Amino acid sequence: MTVMFYREIAPNSDASHIIFSFWEFRVNLPTTEPIVHEIFPDGCRSIFYYKNARFKTSALLVSSLGLESVNVPVFDGDVYWGMRVAPAACRALLNDEMTSEQSRPAAEIPNLADVAHDLTAKLGDCENFEAAISKLEASVRRLKLEAIDERVVSAVRFVEENHAQVKIDEIAAAAGLSRRQFERRFLQSSGLTPKQYLRARRLRATAIKIVENAGQNWANRAAEMGFADQAHLSHEFNALTSRTPRAFAERVKQIEHGKLIK
Repeated sequence: MTVMFYREIAPNSDASHIIFSFWEFRVNLPTTEPIVHEIFPDGCRSIFYYKNARFKTSALLVSSLGLESVNVPVFDGDVYWGMRVAPAACRALLNDEMTSEQSRPAAEIPNLADVAHDLTAKLGDCENFEAAISKLEASVRRLKLEAIDERVVSAVRFVEENHAQVKIDEIAAAAGLSRRQFERRFLQSSGLTPKQYLRARRLRATAIKIVENAGQNWANRAAEMGFADQAHLSHEFNALTSRTPRAFAERVKQIEHGKLIK
């Protein structure tokens, strides 16, 4: 029996500077008791809708920008439909202080306050993930956004195309900026430093390889990620997930995955 299921869908190309991806997470437990689910840092914030028909509850929330794993209880029947905000659009779309809290009601986010109630109702009427995507994207397109830094957009695209296996100087050059300019503009747009973002995206790239059942040679992976040796890699995993690389892999494999955006 599937216990947890996760998948992603890419946005339309003309919205990719605002929307990183859409995601769905479902829980199907053989018991009414909750289990603990670990959310690993991915370098992005999400606007997400949660519902559970058994509890007759639903909410529209916005995640924070933590760089450590978060443990949350999940229950049988939990459904999450989310939209991961592109780093270049994080400040422009959400326009808040990016607190360290786990999540906040969307109605408390300045730029979402006017649409939160209506969007929550529309998502509650959706019968599936694909229908929820159309509602999320339509709501975002109606929002009045601050200017989005196109240099940061191109920098993020460069990072993703290279699976985060790049250096900050290379990213800055690809964006046509000095390192100092790039670091300042990236932090202003996303809420993270480029170094923090790379750490999270490298972790995600490793998780995708695990999901694809690619043989994980941790010494080789350490070299790919720019670490001196496997011990440094283990230190990084412990800092971000409080797990060893192998324990992280075991946890990822407990979730059934559909399509993922690479």
